[in-house]
Amino acid sequence: MQKIRVQASTSYDILIEKGLRRKIKDLLPRKEDTRYLILTDDKVERLHYRELAGDLQASGYEIIKYRVRQGEGSKSMETLKSLLEFMACNNINLSDILIAFGGGVIGDLGGFAAGIYRRGIDYIQVPTTLLAQVDSSVGGKTAVNLDQGKNMVGVFKQPLAVFCDPDYLKTLDERDFCCGLAEVIKYGVLFDRELFDKLKAGVDKDMDLDEVIKSSIEHKRDVVQEDELDKGQRQLLNLGHTVGHAIEILSDHALNHGEGVAIGIAVMARACKESGILSETYENEIEKALVNNHLPIETSYKAKELMEIIKRDKKRRGSYINEILVDEVGRCHLEKFDFKSLENFIGRGLK
Repeated sequence: MQKIRVQASTSYDILIEKGLRRKIKDLLPRKEDTRYLILTDDKVERLHYRELAGDLQASGYEIIKYRVRQGEGSKSMETLKSLLEFMACNNINLSDILIAFGGGVIGDLGGFAAGIYRRGIDYIQVPTTLLAQVDSSVGGKTAVNLDQGKNMVGVFKQPLAVFCDPDYLKTLDERDFCCGLAEVIKYGVLFDRELFDKLKAGVDKDMDLDEVIKSSIEHKRDVVQEDELDKGQRQLLNLGHTVGHAIEILSDHALNHGEGVAIGIAVMARACKESGILSETYENEIEKALVNNHLPIETSYKAKELMEIIKRDKKRRGSYINEILVDEVGRCHLEKFDFKSLENFIGRGLK
């Protein structure tokens, strides 16, 4: 078992091991009056809930289940309110613990609910997708969406623990698995040439991904420990996300998060090349890595359309926004843009 310690406002461990899901019953805090609320979605319920619930019940834990519909549509104020009302009706209290059992939507929704219900209860992340294991379950960002933008309402709420079992990834469909790879490629482009090289020829879910998951989590851990509240260097983790979130919204989520991020990374790489910041060799490498992992790199949306969404982005600071530019594979930097300059810059990256 691999253990990664996160030293944030509250400290916790991230555990990574094949078969870890069968050990969760031995890892949970065991208190006489603690109940566990398992938040999941209909797909994860069908694939994995019975095993986890059976293990916990056989070990004497009292569990309560709340299920939502799979997909980004559940990351809403309406779903959040329904979840909070359910928690209140079941008298979930400060002794109880929420388990966010699923992908990024479940982690974001569950973490936010835990952060605000009765001014905060404990929660644990059990991520079942690659995207959630390498990115969204780590670092304490929780949120739901508004009609005007993604992740517009949320809090920073660190979990008690994160339990990552790579065996969960075997049940992902190809599209969902590849969407997680977009976030892993992001870490390679940002910080880690060696990690990028492991990914650039293409990765499949039958490969041993323990080290890839571990490396990604360690990169995010390092950034979170330096800048937990996203005031400085943590903003680097938004590489590809400004354009990506806009594409998600404009497509009405026909494109999912990882696909939007992949296109966003490609757009920014091309724009950096056209602006003389990034060499053509590096730009080609980035595009090929995305394509070889079955990710899109182009969009039909125009810069003006994207900017209408970006102006409402949660990362906006007054009349400007910080964007992440690529210097080479393994090194990026933040740069401040006013909206007109950013529209022109994005336009250079659109094919």
